[in-house]
Amino acid sequence: MPIDWLVKYWGVAAPKTLPFLKNRKIAVQQVFGKQIIYRRHGDKGLPDKSGWIGINNIKEIKEWARLHTYSFHAHLLGDKDVWMVLDMDGRDEKLWDLTKLAAHELAKILTKHKIKYLVKFSGRQGFHFIWSLGKITPNWLSLRKQLRQLAGELEIVLQSKYADKFYQIIPKRNPIIVTSSTDKKFKRSILIDEQIIHKNGMIRSPYSIHPKTDLVSLPIKPTSILRFNKSSAQVERV
Repeated sequence: MPIDWLVKYWGVAAPKTLPFLKNRKIAVQQVFGKQIIYRRHGDKGLPDKSGWIGINNIKEIKEWARLHTYSFHAHLLGDKDVWMVLDMDGRDEKLWDLTKLAAHELAKILTKHKIKYLVKFSGRQGFHFIWSLGKITPNWLSLRKQLRQLAGELEIVLQSKYADKFYQIIPKRNPIIVTSSTDKKFKRSILIDEQIIHKNGMIRSPYSIHPKTDLVSLPIKPTSILRFNKSSAQVERV
């Protein structure tokens, strides 16, 4: 049976999400009871199981909504362009205010580099920064290197301006920013995950709902990052 509030939500949000889904391969997250299912392929009445899901109109979003779809994940490599993504994750509720501070400083760095980006709440403990690289043939290793360079710039800023604040929570001598999610010894540092930058990399689309929090992955103004409150990403408020 469809989830009434979810169908109603996507009836409103579908037009806002569609531009981020068209001309890209898509994966979906569906929720059945307490089980979250991540799917890249269709099923009966939808795109063939052997191929990726494709969504090119509002009707298709609404069809997936009736099948318990909370979140749409778009491929970084589209038919018309490639996305660069910086996925910032605080990984700890205690780091939330500091994650906002890090995102605020990252926004200023990207602006300094004249990068035109979208920033949005991830839906859980962090933020996503997304921008188009145009229609290129991506060198994923080179793009990871660029990500590490930006993360390095951010580390310098945070160390010089806010070290005392961060090291109240992060163990001293650990970096504030790390780029590898597999490095367990720095699990309390803020993560900007380079490992999502690859040939099948995907990112939650704006206005999707995080299935573990029921919060919307909401686009925000860079100047509002420090004032952002998770309550503003509740479905009924969005």
